Amino acid sequence: MLRPSLAVAAIDARILLRDPSPVVVMTVIPLVFVPFFAPGARAQLVAAGYPSASGVEYAVPGLAVLFALLCVQQVITAFFRERQWNTWDRLRTSPARGTDLLVGKSMTAFGAQLLQLVTVLVGGALFFGFRPTGSLPALALVLVAFSAAMIGFGLLLVSVSRSLEFALVIGNVIAMLMAGVGGAFGPVDALPTWMQAIAPASPAYWALRAMSAITLDRADLHDVAGPILTLLAFTTCFAVLAALALALRARKGTS
Repeated sequence: MLRPSLAVAAIDARILLRDPSPVVVMTVIPLVFVPFFAPGARAQLVAAGYPSASGVEYAVPGLAVLFALLCVQQVITAFFRERQWNTWDRLRTSPARGTDLLVGKSMTAFGAQLLQLVTVLVGGALFFGFRPTGSLPALALVLVAFSAAMIGFGLLLVSVSRSLEFALVIGNVIAMLMAGVGGAFGPVDALPTWMQAIAPASPAYWALRAMSAITLDRADLHDVAGPILTLLAFTTCFAVLAALALALRARKGTS
């Protein structure tokens, strides 16, 4: 049953490996920005009761989440390039069903998304001394759940967009808003009250809440189970909305 999906994923993986520059850029740039974000993050963490913080404890996860949101464009381009290459109709008439195409392309994008997050955190550890004090398995599950939510978000953008340009512009704008209110640029407690009120509507908020607890407060899986489940709920909501939008477009006869 998974064979067609895996075949689609393998094709997309080969395409990505031929030109991995978009993922590489989204991985390198956040590491370049860490020294610029760390001093401000340090001041905010000291004010929050972490006097020995260097700032990388928040700057590294914050930048990882920010660029993971921007990396959603990989999901978008994976679908729209088939239309640009005039290969989408050929794929739809292949033995792979519509769900196989969605799952296969999502698998490759998910792998790229997860690799980007892990590489930024590992780079933060190697170059800037980023050291989570809590459970690493719990951190891994947070990364998996957040990556899944980002893939769901990307599928939703694809399902409601008629063009690559529109999807990328809207996706980047929403991604920056999610990052801002979610705390990617600094702790949510430092934001205006109205932003704090809407922060839970952003997947970034739950990812950073869990990552901060693991990094600063020695949190384990039990402590971050709530944020992980919330991220999985975001994934489900995005996927359901995307499926409904695609079904509506199919009913109207649009591709």
